[in-house]
Amino acid sequence: MKKFFTTLSVVLCTLCISNAQTLEQVTELFNNAAQMLDADNKVEAVKLFEDAFNQATALGESGNEVAAQCKDILPKLYLSIGKDKAVDKDYDGAVASVKQAMASAEKFADTDVATEAKELVSQLMLAKANGLLSAKDIAGAIAAYKEIIAAEPENGTAYLRLGQALSAGGKVDEAIANFQKAVEFGEGEDASKQLSTVFLKKAAACQKAKDNKGALENAQKSAEYNDNPTAQKLIGLSALGLKQNKTAADAFEAYLAMSPNAKDKAQIMYQLGTALIAAGDNAKACGYFKQIAQDPKWGEAARYQITVLKCN
Repeated sequence: MKKFFTTLSVVLCTLCISNAQTLEQVTELFNNAAQMLDADNKVEAVKLFEDAFNQATALGESGNEVAAQCKDILPKLYLSIGKDKAVDKDYDGAVASVKQAMASAEKFADTDVATEAKELVSQLMLAKANGLLSAKDIAGAIAAYKEIIAAEPENGTAYLRLGQALSAGGKVDEAIANFQKAVEFGEGEDASKQLSTVFLKKAAACQKAKDNKGALENAQKSAEYNDNPTAQKLIGLSALGLKQNKTAADAFEAYLAMSPNAKDKAQIMYQLGTALIAAGDNAKACGYFKQIAQDPKWGEAARYQITVLKCN
């Protein structure tokens, strides 16, 4: 019996020595990780801190202090690596590292890093997509923006940029749908300008094809989203062609108000005068004809109208 207890005592003593050596090794591993971090070798440092954490956790209570320090460092270190990759425009690598930061932060209950990482992932994905759009990789940009929207279905900026990419790729109807989504999710001003431009282009194309009805409808939509002189001019011209004289007159007046020094001012005044005659407002028409009575190009026609109308 005495021999048994002696043997057991030796075994327990050996285990204590073994445990002490293991803790010493874990501490050394942690210190090596810290040295790598001081040397700005973050990738190697994060591997060593992960190893140190796992080994410290396996030790139980004796490894708690080392494990706690690793828990504090790892989420922040992953986030820092992600930011470094973002500076180098390695957006895919940056997103991967920041997602590791999120996972590590959730694992170790680091709410500050988790919140920052979540916001940064969205920013990085948007930066990648914007870069593709700037590089005229339209297909790549469209795919990247759609990936963002799949993860964040209320991201107004992503809808706005996706609309721009689709418009550049000739997918006008899809672009309009996404610009409208952008308006819905907080990008009203910029998206409305984009919508105005899209409908203005459609109006111009219709006018070129001598489709006055299509030109009028699209120009009116352009003005609804962002009133502009070109849209008002197109409304006036197409409405005049459709004999919608009151609509034409209102649009021409709006155009002149927005572009008081327009090169075609005299022409538009003459067309405005003819629209007003057709709308039954001869007195107002006379006022516009008188303003251009001495114009070298339109003066003769204006003076003729003044005579016919018997303007005072």
